[in-house]
Amino acid sequence: MRVVITMVLALVPLAIAPGLLFYFDTTPKLALILLGSSALLLFHRQNVENLRMLLANAAGRWFAILVLAEWLSLAGSTLLSTNAALSTFGSAWRRLGLLSYTAILVFVLLGAAWIAADRKNVVFFLRSIALGGAIGSAYGIAQYFGWDPLIPAKHYLAGEGPYTIVRPPGTLGHADYFAAWLVIVVFCSLTLVRIEERALARRLAAGVVAAGMTAILLSGTRGAMLATAAGFIYCIARLRPRVSSRSAIGAAAVVLITAAFIASPPGTRVRARIHWSLDDVSGGARLLLWRDSLILAGQRPGIGFGPEAFASKFPRAESLALAREYPDFYHESPHNVFLDALVQQGIPGAAILLCFCLLGLYGAQASRSRAAIPLGAGVVAALVCHQFTVFLPATALFFFSLLAALAGLPSEQLKRTHRFHPYLLIPLGVVLAVGLAGAAVRMLVSDCALSAANANIEAGNAEGAARQYRLARGWQLPGHGADLAYSRSMASLAARSAPGQARATAWHEAMESAHRAVETSDDAQNAWYNLAILLSAENDWAGVEKSLRAAIAVAPAWFKPHWALARLLELSNRHREALAEAADALKKDGGKDQEVVDTWRALSKP
Repeated sequence: MRVVITMVLALVPLAIAPGLLFYFDTTPKLALILLGSSALLLFHRQNVENLRMLLANAAGRWFAILVLAEWLSLAGSTLLSTNAALSTFGSAWRRLGLLSYTAILVFVLLGAAWIAADRKNVVFFLRSIALGGAIGSAYGIAQYFGWDPLIPAKHYLAGEGPYTIVRPPGTLGHADYFAAWLVIVVFCSLTLVRIEERALARRLAAGVVAAGMTAILLSGTRGAMLATAAGFIYCIARLRPRVSSRSAIGAAAVVLITAAFIASPPGTRVRARIHWSLDDVSGGARLLLWRDSLILAGQRPGIGFGPEAFASKFPRAESLALAREYPDFYHESPHNVFLDALVQQGIPGAAILLCFCLLGLYGAQASRSRAAIPLGAGVVAALVCHQFTVFLPATALFFFSLLAALAGLPSEQLKRTHRFHPYLLIPLGVVLAVGLAGAAVRMLVSDCALSAANANIEAGNAEGAARQYRLARGWQLPGHGADLAYSRSMASLAARSAPGQARATAWHEAMESAHRAVETSDDAQNAWYNLAILLSAENDWAGVEKSLRAAIAVAPAWFKPHWALARLLELSNRHREALAEAADALKKDGGKDQEVVDTWRALSKP
């Protein structure tokens, strides 16, 4: 079991396969989680003995109860979801449906039981996290300084001139998720500094703490910086260390070195990020997004809309105020784990998540283990950080793994194991293991074919792209698809191809996938708008109008379909309707796009 747990914890956050997989930063991570959980389920006898030890502790029993409650809540929300397939298998960008949560919950439950079985196991558990963290931190730091052999730097650069900022995403796809993982790495490594017996091991762990904090700073993620500070405040309050002159000098040196770096030429982009932060103290759209997300959750407070339902449901709940402030912005999540749980699972889901956090804090308070306090600080830090972001499969795995480490810490009062005989669950475990492994294989094959299709499109090979895409669709899991992205890419290929068979094939594929996309995309408004654009090229004006009105029905606050419809109606000599749509577009755009303003002015002239 040790090898499986070590590989999952060390490799999942690092797994990335650009050029090989289409969703190169999400799919390999989830595949490793699915395969790792599947492998753990096969250790039947050891799992039974470990679970007996876990259930002998009060914290362990409650952790197991909460894991079961979380799964039942997710399963109930999925069953009653308006899109059960999406809620089961997850969206294209996040893939955190019931399937992913099942694998994560299996892993952390069996991981907690493994820790409970032997107090030495917590050291290996934390070392695995620190190992991945050391490599990931080094990569993120390298990205800041312009060295990245895997991802083009343009994907995480923003701004111009002296105000250009860099947000290193590491291997997590975005700086926010990268920093959220590093927050947990920092405090797991700090725990090793406290519990490792050898001086060299403690120094190496301290090095990971320093590297993780440096990478968090360079990521420019304010929530993670605040979270790290909160975690250290918790540690100081609990440990009450005596401040020696040596410690004070060391702390002062760290502050001075950090300040000197920020003031130096290499710190230019950190200074630019500080400038951006001061211009946007409220955190962009977050306050309005949180308010609108809360209103959306209020529509189904008892059971929620189901995992991964936010992106498809939020456009109908988006307020005019948010739309006007960010008129052409796609909100894929509420950027808060409790609001995310509230929308997905209703009040029960948010309550269970809160209970998980409280159990972690209780474990840190009640356990006499030297690991308890720094792990508790990690819970505090992770909790603060996730007020500004949501879970991905990788970050959810590490959040719950942190809680599992606390739940599995051996109790000093433990005298006998719990009477636990789950032998009837062994066949279920085998079936589940096969199911998880099969899902991982399907996901990898489909994604590999998608990547090959994309490569063929870039090479101008429409027939090859179509062949690979058919293979991808045959292997892909239900619930989500790449039809919208494929349609746009094939339409672009058709536009740049000379008349002939290749152009005809590309256009046919673009149209077919555009029609499918309105059913398979979790951002249906974009799928309908894309279909309208393609139909306009065929002069199907009735189809264009139908598609634009469908986009408006899905996302009433989005200005763009109103604007396009206004121009279409004017061409159809329906001036009064066109003027109304133009006025609606202007109101929802907030006057931020000159073309929208110009359209309204032109139609307003007598």
